[in-house]
Amino acid sequence: MKKLLIVASLFALLISCKAPEIILTPYEVIPITEKPETIHSTGMFYALPRQSVEVDITIRKQEFIKGPYAEFAERLLGVTNFIKENNTIYSIDDVFVSQKSEVDPKQIYFVQFNDSKLALKYDNNLIIRGVNLSKTEPSGFRKKDSERQTVQTSQAANRPIIPTFNTFERKDTVFFNQMVDTQLVQRFEIRTVQTVKTPLQKAQEIVENIAKIREDRNRLLTGFQEVNYEAAAIQYMNEEFNRMEDEYISLFTGTTKSSFETVRFEFLPEDKDNLTVKLAGFLPDHGLVNVELEDVPDVKVITLNLALQDDILSGIQQFSKNIRLPRRGFFYNIPSPALVTVKLDNQLLYSKPMPFSQFGTTQSLAPDFLQIDFSPQTGEIRSVRAIGN
Repeated sequence: MKKLLIVASLFALLISCKAPEIILTPYEVIPITEKPETIHSTGMFYALPRQSVEVDITIRKQEFIKGPYAEFAERLLGVTNFIKENNTIYSIDDVFVSQKSEVDPKQIYFVQFNDSKLALKYDNNLIIRGVNLSKTEPSGFRKKDSERQTVQTSQAANRPIIPTFNTFERKDTVFFNQMVDTQLVQRFEIRTVQTVKTPLQKAQEIVENIAKIREDRNRLLTGFQEVNYEAAAIQYMNEEFNRMEDEYISLFTGTTKSSFETVRFEFLPEDKDNLTVKLAGFLPDHGLVNVELEDVPDVKVITLNLALQDDILSGIQQFSKNIRLPRRGFFYNIPSPALVTVKLDNQLLYSKPMPFSQFGTTQSLAPDFLQIDFSPQTGEIRSVRAIGN
């Protein structure tokens, strides 16, 4: 009996000295910034995003071009509101601010599977879109590319219209004496020569053309031709008469050419103490200029500012300190809202609240088997529900 007890004791001692078994959790998510213990399973990496700001400023350029017969505008047409000299004016037509998401190098994680069956869905690069999402289930709204194409519109200026010829025929009667049979006879002949018109003569012919157009248009609209035109034909001819008249008048009053150009500025906010940046300077007669010229007289500065509004986050961060998880599941962002404004000196050009993940807080779920729908723009969770393994 004593021998049996001794053998049993030795067997129990051998069992107690056996190497401990590795107990694996369903899965575990490990930040790569930490120094984890030995990795005992395969897995995959994923990242959460941060946001940069793109500011599109559209500048309108207006060129006021003097008409070739502007000096006769008041004399022949009786107008005083015409372009007296060439001039160019710039103005800010539109300001649009958008966000661009990219991988946050401080928010990259390794998912240790531990033989669990997980399906990760990605957006661009490593940014996660979802976990265990079904193939038929949409993974949320995909943000459209907010880049806008540069608008190019213009009015025709100094059209190649030639309302009159540059020369006209002038007939002169020339008298001369000729000897015929010892007798002096006075004769004459009519000579036709081409003479260049003066600017005043050209302007007068244009005015005559304008009067002719108005007369023909009046006859058309009053039915003088006694032709039963269709309504569409009358409308078309009337529009053509108006276009021709406007082109002739523009030779006196001048034309305006408008064009638009969009300039993009990018800013990646990383420091809470540096959320105001000067984008460019602006001058009405030059448009956008280098911000270093802000000391030049009349230069106004275009400024981008982010005002963080983290009152709600402070409460979440304080509460999360009490959460203790032995193993962590998927990490997610709670972005910090910020009011994004663009100003021209003190004039407000744009204002809109936007989320910024890099200034928010990052939390983790428990390593349960979940179906998670992430926002690829901010890294926050849109929906989550438990599923079986």
